[in-house]
Amino acid sequence: MTALPARRSSLVPLLAVAGAVVLAVATQLSAVLPAADPLGLDEPLLDASFVPEPDDVGPCAGGCADQPFDPAAELDRVRADVSFWADRLAADPANVAAAVRLADANAADARLTGDVRGYTRALGAADVALEAHPRYVPALASRASSLIALHRFGEARDAARMILAQDAANSVALGVIGDASLELGDLADAGAAYQALRLSDGGSASLVRDGRLAFVRGDTGDAVTADEAAVDAALDEGLEGGALAFFHATLGETRVAAGDAAGARNAFENALQVRPELPAALVGLARLDAFEGRLDEAVRRLDTAIAAIPAPDWLARRSDLLERRGGPTDADAAAADRATIEAIGGLAGEAGSVYDRGLVLYLADHGLDPDRAVRLARDELAIRPDTYGYDALAWALLGAGDAAAADEPMRLALAAGTEDARLWYHAGVIDAALGRGDEARVYLEQALELGPALDPVSRDRAQQALDGQR
Repeated sequence: MTALPARRSSLVPLLAVAGAVVLAVATQLSAVLPAADPLGLDEPLLDASFVPEPDDVGPCAGGCADQPFDPAAELDRVRADVSFWADRLAADPANVAAAVRLADANAADARLTGDVRGYTRALGAADVALEAHPRYVPALASRASSLIALHRFGEARDAARMILAQDAANSVALGVIGDASLELGDLADAGAAYQALRLSDGGSASLVRDGRLAFVRGDTGDAVTADEAAVDAALDEGLEGGALAFFHATLGETRVAAGDAAGARNAFENALQVRPELPAALVGLARLDAFEGRLDEAVRRLDTAIAAIPAPDWLARRSDLLERRGGPTDADAAAADRATIEAIGGLAGEAGSVYDRGLVLYLADHGLDPDRAVRLARDELAIRPDTYGYDALAWALLGAGDAAAADEPMRLALAAGTEDARLWYHAGVIDAALGRGDEARVYLEQALELGPALDPVSRDRAQQALDGQR
């Protein structure tokens, strides 16, 4: 999971896609992407990375209601910024302000294109600034934000602590420490950082983090309330375009996780009103459409989102829906989506490791290469030991035929009390495999009661597993 906003927000991919894959699938990458998820192959709530960018706010940032949103123009603007600040830095390598602006522009490019390498370039630019001025807070902030996006959570937390040593109330640093701690499974430290952020900032960025932590702790009602308050705060702060749409879309994802289909649809539609064609909102609506059996509409929305960013979890979702629909060309299209997921999973270095957890769940869900799934899950858990890391390992172990070994990580995944349909579905199937029928029925019934929180394929499998316990 990537970081939440520190003050003002842009959306980023939960699973960004490297440029080589983008070219391979001949996709136009042009829209600002959130993720998302959050509920797909990774986690059940939106993941958004924040890098402070003045251009993200103000009149018509990310599109106005009376002006059509032009993704290509936005990308051109960001790349012009990259070129401009790169030239400035080349002319004067000691210009730390130019280095930070270059870092922020590269991060913006990563958000728009889904190319993880943009965050790597942003990190390099921030490091140039820090070589000249090791305690320069804006460079430390850019570095910390890029490290979060690259899933280097321990390093991100260390960079944020360097900021706090100079500025104990720095909202970017407090947000990064909380976000990194959450990914590292340290809910106490995450809570402490978010509380300090609330005292120093108290705005939309603080509230949306409170919602995320509440959800992980199992306080789903409080999570919805916090996200609703975050939307109101964002409006009061004058956010517009993609920055405002992030909060609407986050609320939508939380309502989906709570099983509130009508409330989620309203939130996603509100996101589209302020940022047309927002991929996260389209994917959220596609989930609701699929739950309601409107497969054509669901696939159409996913087509639009994936044309912006071919995120692996969205490709997996579309391939499943295509197979379910069974049109004349759907089988071939589904196979092409799966091939793209495999290509993304084969990327080297940071461009590939960012996707490992999603790839684990994809492999386990589809009964593919179980040994690889278990290996990736163990490696991912070593650097990201949160609730969903234990869940991914448990699911991979079950897919590899070792239900007994899956039991312990599944219990650890449930330990925080997170009320998540996918966790309950996985726990129920594992309990059923271990002969614990009563426990399996409880978990599977709870998962199914949350309606759209489970995708159609998982719902079918959960129902089959439940029927097998009766």
